[in-house]
Amino acid sequence: GMKSMLSGYRERLVDVMTDCEKTANQIDSIGDELKQIGNSVSNVGRLLAGKGTKEVSDEKPGVGLTRAVNTPVKKAVENLRKKIDGADKTFEKLDRLSACLDAGKEAEKGGRVSVKDKLSQMKEKAGQQKKAPEPDKAKNKEECL
Repeated sequence: GMKSMLSGYRERLVDVMTDCEKTANQIDSIGDELKQIGNSVSNVGRLLAGKGTKEVSDEKPGVGLTRAVNTPVKKAVENLRKKIDGADKTFEKLDRLSACLDAGKEAEKGGRVSVKDKLSQMKEKAGQQKKAPEPDKAKNKEECL
């Protein structure tokens, strides 16, 4: 019940995160292309003015607009990744809890039997102790004489 619900939730998170990552990559690609186009137009202007061309700098990906648009998408991916990690941790906790409960049930079942066993063992010990002191007392009396 709980594990299947959590599994479905995790699968949906992974699907959404994958879609967001694809979107972020597309935005990055668009930004890189716009940067190349801008550089090409700029170089045409520089050539017309009789100046040399410039290479595209790789210090920042894309253009400012695409970086601004992509920031919330990348944040969403990061948050989804954290939620998926949380779901994984919850799975681990459920597994541990399930194991503890199973062990508790086994101990409970075994505990009933062991109480009976303990009672019978205690009765046996009590019977042995009643029998055992008598020879000891006899020996002690003999030793005293």
